Amino acid sequence: MNGRSASLRLGELAIDGWSRAGEETWFRVSPPGLAFDVGRGPLALAGVRDLFVTHGHLDHLLGLPYLLSRRALDHPWGRRVFCPAEIAEDVAALVKVAERLERTEYPFTLCPLSPGDRVEVGRDLAVEAFATEHVVPSLGYHLLRRRHRLRDELRELPADEVVARKRSGEAVEERVEERWLSFCGDTGPGVFERQPELFSSRVLMLECTFLDAAHRDRAARFGHLHLADLVAREERFENEAVVLYHLSRRHRPEELRREVDQWMPRLAGRVHVLLGA
Repeated sequence: MNGRSASLRLGELAIDGWSRAGEETWFRVSPPGLAFDVGRGPLALAGVRDLFVTHGHLDHLLGLPYLLSRRALDHPWGRRVFCPAEIAEDVAALVKVAERLERTEYPFTLCPLSPGDRVEVGRDLAVEAFATEHVVPSLGYHLLRRRHRLRDELRELPADEVVARKRSGEAVEERVEERWLSFCGDTGPGVFERQPELFSSRVLMLECTFLDAAHRDRAARFGHLHLADLVAREERFENEAVVLYHLSRRHRPEELRREVDQWMPRLAGRVHVLLGA
């Protein structure tokens, strides 16, 4: 990792990255080892195959040509880059300029996505795009996990009876899908009305750019979240963990932590601040 990255472990999930509003945002999520946004091209993402870009602002996208170039040097096989369909042509043009400068071609596939589109990213893992609210075309992404569990009506039975039923050929398990993690990128509060299922994702990664009352209008104007937007919805968050990132340089991380503890006491114990040094 680079010197500014931060790490967080939430059960089986490992999240590494760095985020500051207007400077850089990128995260690597394992499993499956994919990236949400690419910042300015950190070496921590050089070996990642699947890159999911939320929107075209350069603090989230600028490093893409460098990462493609680096990958071409270290790994001859290609990688996949996913982005909102509305910006795919411009993303391709950005990469093409870098290829011309280097007199080469990068082995990669550009995959435009629209809300509702799904991509398989690993065994029993998929990513689904969803609409967010920003000043440019943008997407968020759900990391979906498919699992097998004992059918509800069998859970109260003794273990030996369940085993006997399975041996007799009865299907004792059912396949379920959960939103293991949701990453919202840059977004305004309208995302909560568009995607109410965010409140039940196991892990919710959510920007929190502004804290002061004086910045409420600025947050709305530029399509970002203010802490007050979260406070107003505190009772709705059912998530096991809420990860906050993308804080403005106007604020210090300890301020965000203090404000969360003061204004969202019910949720505070499940909130993690992941900004990097």
